[in-house]
Amino acid sequence: MDAYGGDDAPLVVVKGVLEALSNEPSLAVQLTGPIESLHAFLKDIPSEYRSRISCVDAPQVVDMGETPSRAFKDKPQSSIRVGLGLLKQGEADAFVSAGNTGAVMMAATLDLGRISGIERPCIATIFPGKRHPFVMVDMGASVDSKTSHLMQFARLGLAYAKVALGISQPTLGLLNIGEETSKGDQRTQAVHVGLTQSELPFIGNVEGKQLFNGAADVVVADGFVGNVMLKFGEGVADLFFDFFKTEAKGSVRTLLGLLLLAPFLKKFKARYDYREYGGAPLLGVNGVVVIAHGRSDATAICNAIMQAHRCVTGNLVSQLQSSLT
Repeated sequence: MDAYGGDDAPLVVVKGVLEALSNEPSLAVQLTGPIESLHAFLKDIPSEYRSRISCVDAPQVVDMGETPSRAFKDKPQSSIRVGLGLLKQGEADAFVSAGNTGAVMMAATLDLGRISGIERPCIATIFPGKRHPFVMVDMGASVDSKTSHLMQFARLGLAYAKVALGISQPTLGLLNIGEETSKGDQRTQAVHVGLTQSELPFIGNVEGKQLFNGAADVVVADGFVGNVMLKFGEGVADLFFDFFKTEAKGSVRTLLGLLLLAPFLKKFKARYDYREYGGAPLLGVNGVVVIAHGRSDATAICNAIMQAHRCVTGNLVSQLQSSLT
């Protein structure tokens, strides 16, 4: 676990780790970061967790706004690269970070290497739906993907859905501006042809309005579009809750109504809050790497760790390798 990744690290990271340890008795966590500082944060943790947390010195920290290439070149002893080094050497089963996303992606790709047959890794995100969650790839690992990249993303997304969502035969859709085969730019049309001719369980194009209606278990998209959609969704969720908070302050009647609706709003937040999904795995690299949101709190960190644990126990990397053969 990258102890110094995220807006509020390392405090929330330590809290999230403790929460994960309480949820999963078989779990042990190595924290990477400046070791003296880490020891200061860990000196007051409950005694029952001390044997399951260890610290690995990583004297350099990558800033959130630092360029990935500069971070990779100038900070070989960063908390990111030291953690990935433990994974590569077999001293860890997974790596989780809420730090600089670009730096994590570049370091993971170059230090761990790619799965055979993969040209570019992709980021997979689980979204809540009306009936059940669905997986979307790519969410921003690449913003200028080729047709072949999107075809590979589709295979990776299907394999991940089997592990993360427990779906034995997930369906696949292509995000597009219309259901007709003629819709979209040349690349999207070429991907549609390729998926149609493949053995994959492709159901066709999926429009944005259909995403949350269970149109497909896995939706493939260009990373630029996927990332915009992800951040737009986060903004809408924030707007929704801010609206009710503001309205509650302006009217006693509204406040009383919200108090009556509180149990339902709590359920809504639990289903659609990004923190409940923890993080997004970087698919296509030789190891389990989970990237958490930079603003993650302890709950999100805990869920990112638990997601990494599920990926390990579900043999995700082997599943991904098999999907390409």
